[in-house]
Amino acid sequence: MKNAKKSLLGLLALITVFGTALPSQAAEIKNQKTATANAPIVFEGDDLSFNEMTGEVFAKGNVTILKGQTSITADELRGNTKASLVWVDGAANLKQPDLNIVGSGVEYNYKDRTGTMSKATGKLEKEYIAAEDLTLRPDQVVLHNGMITMCPAKVPDYRVTADKIELWPGDKLIAHNAKFWIKDKVIFSMPKYQKSLIETTKTVVPRIGYDSDNGFMIAQYLEVPVIGNLAVYGDLAYYTKSDFKPKAGLINRDKNYTASLKWDNEQNEDNVWVKKDQEFELKLNPQRIGNSRLTANLLFSSGKWTEDNISGWRQEFDLYFKHEPIKLSDNFTLKFGTGFQQVKYGYNDSTNNIWKYDFSLHAKPNARLEAWTGYSYKNQSGASVYKYDEIDIPRELTAGVMYRVDKMNGLGLEMSYDLDKDEVHDMDYTWRRNMHCFETDITYRAKREQWTMKVSAIEW
Repeated sequence: MKNAKKSLLGLLALITVFGTALPSQAAEIKNQKTATANAPIVFEGDDLSFNEMTGEVFAKGNVTILKGQTSITADELRGNTKASLVWVDGAANLKQPDLNIVGSGVEYNYKDRTGTMSKATGKLEKEYIAAEDLTLRPDQVVLHNGMITMCPAKVPDYRVTADKIELWPGDKLIAHNAKFWIKDKVIFSMPKYQKSLIETTKTVVPRIGYDSDNGFMIAQYLEVPVIGNLAVYGDLAYYTKSDFKPKAGLINRDKNYTASLKWDNEQNEDNVWVKKDQEFELKLNPQRIGNSRLTANLLFSSGKWTEDNISGWRQEFDLYFKHEPIKLSDNFTLKFGTGFQQVKYGYNDSTNNIWKYDFSLHAKPNARLEAWTGYSYKNQSGASVYKYDEIDIPRELTAGVMYRVDKMNGLGLEMSYDLDKDEVHDMDYTWRRNMHCFETDITYRAKREQWTMKVSAIEW
């Protein structure tokens, strides 16, 4: 009889379907959205009742309500198919693509794609979230008296709490009256804070490191919204040997591009510093080429660069075609791309045209072992006036391996080989120490006789 009720409610739900698209990722293709919009609403449970006249539904015992890619599970719920509403007084689990939360006091409207939940905890994309009250909107999640972190511990190693946190999945978050925590200590607070959910390297926690040339380093990236998509940012870094090396500027992130105006101090892998003043940068978001697996990546920048006694305007145009990773097997992944870069130097009115291509092969035969190898080629018509962006190795072969000795420790080796000079350019030995939600890499660069250390939050 219970199975018959399930089937009956599924059939009745088909009759009372209300057509509306559910929240979905921007990358979903049109026919997937159409299928979601036309999907029926289906109730299942051990004990079901349905009033065809009023549209009222009651379900009890192992209850699931499903429409398209949104599902709610609970022990008991009420609903109305005519009003497109569902209510859960007790505990419930709501799932959507990249969203999985549990809480109580749920009210959800399938037609408007809106809802509320109390005492909510769960995961949104890579972020772990919690809130006294949570509001769902078609393209937004709002946490009231909420918390967000990428650390899954009961007491996270780091987290941000705020009176209100507005999240746009796949885009950004804005936290109001935000506090930044390390374990149970508040390290600082801000009236308003913004974080990109795309650029995961810009973490909410300070970065700590060391290298033989610059000494010990501590840095913190902060971003504050101004109006619309425009924000002001600062990346404050201090080195015991190189002193204060800040970055600051304005940044505007759009669905199709990112534009910024910056005043930066930056270093390359050879620890060569350059100062960038009033540099404008426009970066188009990857554009898929037709129905292929290729994306076009376009960057343009123009600004004043200063390196030691060399100073002048520098302009760059960079077009790069990247193929989606090709999974050769369960253990092997291939990546490759090609492109063209043109750099103009105002210092001596020279131009450098660079054609390039590269590929890499990544292997992960088991949970402990990772290995990779790659090749890159750069053919340039001129030369850079700055050491910062010199091409050290036109034809470079790289290879590396990382072995996880135990739960906490890993050992790695990475090599860079100069094919033109037929010699090893770099040989790096790394000890990786896992500290739950943080990770420390201590590396000895044998060819340079240098030590480096980097402490960073783990990207889950």
